[in-house]
Amino acid sequence: MAGFAELAEADAAGDIAVIYAEIRLFYAAPYVSSLQRHFATHPGLLEWAWGLLRPGFASGLIPETAWRLAGEAAEEPLPQLDRSALRVFGVDAEGEGTIRAVCRNFERVAPLNLLFAGCLRHLLAGGAPPAGPGETVGQWQPPAALPPLPAMVDVDALPADQAAVLGRFATPIAGRAFVPGLYRMLAHWPDYLARIADDLGPRLADPGFRERGEELAGTIVGAVPEVLARLPAPPDLPGPEPTIVPALLDAIASYRRSSPEMVLVGGLLRRALPPEP
Repeated sequence: MAGFAELAEADAAGDIAVIYAEIRLFYAAPYVSSLQRHFATHPGLLEWAWGLLRPGFASGLIPETAWRLAGEAAEEPLPQLDRSALRVFGVDAEGEGTIRAVCRNFERVAPLNLLFAGCLRHLLAGGAPPAGPGETVGQWQPPAALPPLPAMVDVDALPADQAAVLGRFATPIAGRAFVPGLYRMLAHWPDYLARIADDLGPRLADPGFRERGEELAGTIVGAVPEVLARLPAPPDLPGPEPTIVPALLDAIASYRRSSPEMVLVGGLLRRALPPEP
């Protein structure tokens, strides 16, 4: 999320470190998303947000709702890649497994971020806080966590030709060209990235694809009232200072724009891989 300050996981301590660990657990992902890392740079903000929504994660309500709604999205498949083609593109057996995990990660994390952000947007915009009976906590088991993912490449450190390919996936956020993390991870395999840039290019340029992404986001965010109605009254924690609310809403809007693409593209690329051995 270029242009926004973040608190790195390695620098988290105290309550923030505990919250980061719980986010990784309930997201079943090997990292904390940049939206939560940005919230952690504001004193007390992540504690307030997580205090509100943690029951929805611990009970499985938020994850299962977001994943179910994301699973209803359908896209025409990309051309199938066979294993010999992957090897030509520099993707060995280990790399193939890593690419599959990267795709699954974004299919898993992006829907949760949409619902997490949608709930917070509702509350930051003055919506009523949760006041429901609460969900049963402790009976839901998250899926097995995905393995560690490759680091995102530094776009500025790439050779010009590779940077140009990666630039084909850029989208404007906060007045800057932002390349989502999915593509920056896949840039470790530049020939593979060039191939999927050709396959995905027409799809990403299609207004209909953007419309379907917005429909997906709307479907997931549309579950916010139902989710909040089922959560218990929040703990007595101070909310954000009114002066920072507009910037927080801007950060949330950035996720609203980029997350649907990650859901759809992650699924397209995973399904274009050869069947798992």
